[in-house]
Amino acid sequence: MINKNLYALLIGVGDYSKMNTGNLPTYKMDLALLGTALTFKLKLAKENMRLMSGDDNNGYVSATDLARAISGFKKLLGEEDTFIFYFSGHGSNKSLVFSDGQVELQSLIDFVEKLPAKNKIVILDCCYSGDFTTAGAREMQFEESIADFAGHGIAIMASSAANEVSRFGPDGNGSVYTGLLSASIITNKNVHKGLLSLTDINDEVQRMMKGWNEKNPEKVQHPIFRSSMGGTIYFPVEEYHPYKQKQFFKETRTYTIVSVKPLSSGKYKRLCAFIIPKSDVGLKEMAHITKEVARAIKYQKIYSTQASEKHFRGTPARAVWCYFGKDETDIINHNHFAYTIWAADDEMRKLYFGERKNSQVYKGIYIWENDSYEMIKKIQVPTVTRNEFIEMNKKLLVSIVSLAEKFIVDMQEVANQVISIEEMQSKYGDWIKEVKIQYLKLTDLDVAPIDLHDWSAEIESLAGRILDMSLLLENDKGNGVIGERELWLINHAIDCYNEGLEKLKKIEENIVL
Repeated sequence: MINKNLYALLIGVGDYSKMNTGNLPTYKMDLALLGTALTFKLKLAKENMRLMSGDDNNGYVSATDLARAISGFKKLLGEEDTFIFYFSGHGSNKSLVFSDGQVELQSLIDFVEKLPAKNKIVILDCCYSGDFTTAGAREMQFEESIADFAGHGIAIMASSAANEVSRFGPDGNGSVYTGLLSASIITNKNVHKGLLSLTDINDEVQRMMKGWNEKNPEKVQHPIFRSSMGGTIYFPVEEYHPYKQKQFFKETRTYTIVSVKPLSSGKYKRLCAFIIPKSDVGLKEMAHITKEVARAIKYQKIYSTQASEKHFRGTPARAVWCYFGKDETDIINHNHFAYTIWAADDEMRKLYFGERKNSQVYKGIYIWENDSYEMIKKIQVPTVTRNEFIEMNKKLLVSIVSLAEKFIVDMQEVANQVISIEEMQSKYGDWIKEVKIQYLKLTDLDVAPIDLHDWSAEIESLAGRILDMSLLLENDKGNGVIGERELWLINHAIDCYNEGLEKLKKIEENIVL
C-alpha cells in the first residue's frame, strides 16, 4: 500500500561554520526518524521523498539548495497531492538559518502555501519556530463543494513557541520534537476506517510533549499548530475492509419487505423489518404479516458487526420488529403508520410488550398504531423544488461550516497558549447565538427529496456537532468554567465535525447537486 499522492521535502542542516554559530549534530537522526515514520506509517513512496543534508551527508545546505529543491517539487505536484516540508536546524529572528544565510520564515510559508498541491504541511524543528502567522480560518464559498473545501489549505507544525528554544533529546543525537512527532505518527492508535488524521497526529505530539515537560521542567517547550484549512487531512495508513451487512428484500402477493436491519443487543439477537403492504391492512392482517415475516427472517444472517455475527451465528432472532409504511418515502422518512413486535417467548414478551397509548396485543403480536401518521405525512410533502431545496441547504451549510472553522482556528490558539479559554467564552457570545440561529433554520427546512435524504441528514448532523461546540463553550448548565473534561468534549466535537465533512464528501460524490 503506497500513498502516491504524498510528497515530502525533508531538510536537515548541521554545518554552520560559515554562520559563526554552533553546528548541530541532530540533523542525521532527525531526517532518519521522520523519513522512516512517513514511509512506514503514512505510506510515502521513497521516490516521492527527497532528503537534503548536504553533499556526502555533511549537513551543509544552502539557501540556494532550498530554492532549487522547492522549485523542483512545484513542477511535480498536482491538485490532488499532499506536500510535506520539514526543516531541522537553527532558527532565529523569524528566520530559518541555512549554512550560508537566513531565509525569512513567513516568506517560506507563504511560498509553500501557493504550491499547486491540494494541501501542504510545514514542519519546523528549530528555535523560536512558532513566530509566524497564517491566513486564519477558511471560509467556505457557495460555489465550493465539500470536496473542494475539506482538506484544502496549509497547516504548520512548529516545535516551540515564538520565545522558546528547541531541545536536544536525552542522547543529544536527535531533537525532542522530531522524536516525539515520529513516534506519534508510528505508534498512533487513532486509526479509524484505515485513516489517520493530521489532527490526531498533532494531538498525540501535544500529549507526549506534556509528559516530556513534566519530567524535564528545565527544558520545556510548547509545540505550535496553526491551520488555514477546511477540516483536516486524512492519511490512508492501512487496508480497510468494512463489514458487509447482508441485505434482504422479499416481495409477496400482499406485501414487500423493503429491508431488514439488525437490532441485536449484547444479550439477544433482534431484527427489524420495514414493510410496505400492497393494500390497506388492519390488526388481523398486520398480525398475520408479522408472523410470516418473523418466520422468514429470524434465521437470516444479518448482523451489524463481525463480533455480533460471531456471537449470534446459527441462532434465531428472539424478537422481530416490523415497521409499516404506505410507500418508499415513509420508509426513508421514518414515518410509519404502525409497528408490530413478534417475540419468541414469555421472557421477550415481558421485556418488549409494554403498555403504551394506541397499543394492544392481538393474537400474540404487539401492535402500536400511529395516530399522527397522516398529519406527519402532510408535513413531509415537499413545498419547494429540488433546486430550491439544494440552494437553501447549501447556503446554511456554507454558513455553519464557516462558523465552525473560525471557532476551530481560535481553539488552536488556546492550545498554543496564545489566548485563554475564558477569553474565548467572552469573545464568542455572539457566535454562540448565531450557531443556534443557523441550526434552527436548518431544522426548519422542507423535507428532503428521496435522493437527497442522506445529504440533508448529514448536513443536519454536521450542524449538530457545531451546536455541541457552542453549548460546551457556553457551559450554561454547569458552573461556566471550562475544565479538562469540557475541553476534551469540545475537541471530540471538533473531531466528529471533521469526520462529518469527510462523510459528506463521500455522499456528494454519488449525487447530483
